[in-house]
Amino acid sequence: MKYLYYLLLLSGLIILLIRWKKLDGSLHIFVPIYLFDITTEIATDLSKRCYFLYHIDLTVSCFFLCLYYFLLLKDNKFKKMVWVGFFMYLAFFSIYFIRNPANFFKYDPIDFVVEGVFITMFSLYYLVDLYRSGFQTRLSRHPHFWISAANLLYYSGASFFMGFALTLSEQNHALYRELSLIVQFLNLMLYSIYIKAFLCHSAVKKRN
Repeated sequence: MKYLYYLLLLSGLIILLIRWKKLDGSLHIFVPIYLFDITTEIATDLSKRCYFLYHIDLTVSCFFLCLYYFLLLKDNKFKKMVWVGFFMYLAFFSIYFIRNPANFFKYDPIDFVVEGVFITMFSLYYLVDLYRSGFQTRLSRHPHFWISAANLLYYSGASFFMGFALTLSEQNHALYRELSLIVQFLNLMLYSIYIKAFLCHSAVKKRN
């Protein structure tokens, strides 16, 4: 499954670069997300001492996804809420790991849970707003629909599991390993749908 994950990451990045000029500018934001993801995965596979990179990668990912939704959303009040959400995440991240410095260097998915709450909220808001707006574009040509749908499914599902993952891994590691397969599946689904989005022949039109 790890090799499939790498394949999806590399495929998504290559498609982004090949279709760079044809893609909506906001999708270019995903290039640094992919680069940090790939770098983090390679480093942590080579050495478990690099686990702290996961926490850095999550923060980088949170920033760029917030930037993506800031550019995507039309409501100025909610655009401001996107940055409020990011700075709340950043404040939590800083305070938590200052108080628990050892956790920064080991498995502790609490920062993922906090990020997941905000990304789920932004994705849901965008999809509801898209439905209400009465867009006449086919979904097959709407990359932002696919990105937001993938984010909604992945972050809501994975955050729910990660919320009790650390306790479960300590108390019942066998069950934790079985349930973690769900998160791995969601991860593969996320990057598969991202590829679908990057391959869309975008015909998204702005509302007047």
